[in-house]
Amino acid sequence: MTTTELAEICIRHSRDPHLISDTRGRVLFANPAFHQTLQIPSDARLTLANLGPLNLEQHLQEAAIAAGEHDADANSTPHALHFSLMAELDDETLPLEVISQPLRLNDDQRALRLITLQPQRRRTTAVETVSEDGLEDSHFHSHDASCRPTLQFARRVAASDVRVMLMGESGTGKTRLARAIHQSSRRIRAPFVEINCAAIPEELLESELFGHARGAFSGAVNDRVGRFEAADGGTLFLDEIGEMSPRLQAKLLRAVQDGAFERVGENTTRQVDVRILSASNQNLRSRVEAGAFRTDLFYRLAVATVEIPPLRERPRDLEATLQAYEVHHGIRIAPHLKERLQEHPWPGNFRELENVFECLTLHARNGQVDDFPLPQPIRMDADAADTIHAPRTNRHDPAHVPDGQPNNRAGHPTRDGQPSEHPEARRLREALVAHAGNRSQTARALGMDRSTLWRKLHRYQLV
Repeated sequence: MTTTELAEICIRHSRDPHLISDTRGRVLFANPAFHQTLQIPSDARLTLANLGPLNLEQHLQEAAIAAGEHDADANSTPHALHFSLMAELDDETLPLEVISQPLRLNDDQRALRLITLQPQRRRTTAVETVSEDGLEDSHFHSHDASCRPTLQFARRVAASDVRVMLMGESGTGKTRLARAIHQSSRRIRAPFVEINCAAIPEELLESELFGHARGAFSGAVNDRVGRFEAADGGTLFLDEIGEMSPRLQAKLLRAVQDGAFERVGENTTRQVDVRILSASNQNLRSRVEAGAFRTDLFYRLAVATVEIPPLRERPRDLEATLQAYEVHHGIRIAPHLKERLQEHPWPGNFRELENVFECLTLHARNGQVDDFPLPQPIRMDADAADTIHAPRTNRHDPAHVPDGQPNNRAGHPTRDGQPSEHPEARRLREALVAHAGNRSQTARALGMDRSTLWRKLHRYQLV
């Protein structure tokens, strides 16, 4: 190993951006933290004069002149240079401390320079972000243009008091975004109370939301404050709101509209000042159309709607997250493995990605992960979810295959001996053709989530 290669290894895993340049201003190596901080693709060919948003060569020359080296070339000066500058990164201005110093290596005759860019504050925005206080690994930043309007809108509604409905697949981070909105609101000093409507049985959910009086039911030995009262003055986050029963939806409607409710087993009306945030990984609009969710409740909860795109639709964010993982853990992912990770559809989104990161760390050898099989549960869970809910038919039961009718289940031959297409597969294929292959529009037309559509497409081998 040459000392040049050793120098690259030393700065590769640093959290500060570093680069090595030659006397002609060419960038010979830049570490992952550099590409992440300046939002530059890792495969970009760089020079000091064209360093993404920076013309660093000009700044270095000005620093050399300011140091009294009027005739010196900033790329080859034997002295160290130290100065500050402001980097304009899209909608953010990031102050940087720049340290440029000569790099002399025993087995390399070239005159090289090691340049360090030290951010003077932690970045709170990559392009657009809703930050959560103290949340270093918030996923609510984006390098992808398709996600910027979502986060810009989330930032605007955070400062207001309107009710917000967060839509997105499981694992996209709806709960974190709800907390971030609360942290950016005027209610920041008041409580943030959350409840998962899918995790509590219906007979207990009403008591959890509104509280109960002593003796209201068996086991109610004391008065209990519900989540609405606990969140008075602050924010109440109703997660998985689509799982709520129609009976409770009717009672919730009044509490959302007027801030008024009664505890279970009590006739006294109570009044609270609560901002409601809600979330669902279901297509609530299709559930409203099907009569499974109250129209009036939906429009009261969804005064503003924020739809979080899935990870597979944010390739640049995935690349940046992989780079951030490498920098944070001091681990390098082999290029072929990184390519596989970028091609994975990530049905579990960031939650699945975090689990993979934990396993990647265990597979590291000498600071590098060369190979890693995606865990079987992550691959199988998506298909299993559909299998559980799929109708089970018995091929030997004549009630399922009427006499004289061909069996149209997938994999069963018709009278000509060729396998027929499953009716659902045919419906999916026709919908895809009708919407020119656009999966989002196809899922909306079929009244299902994009994650459900993705699973079904793979199930019937339509992708």
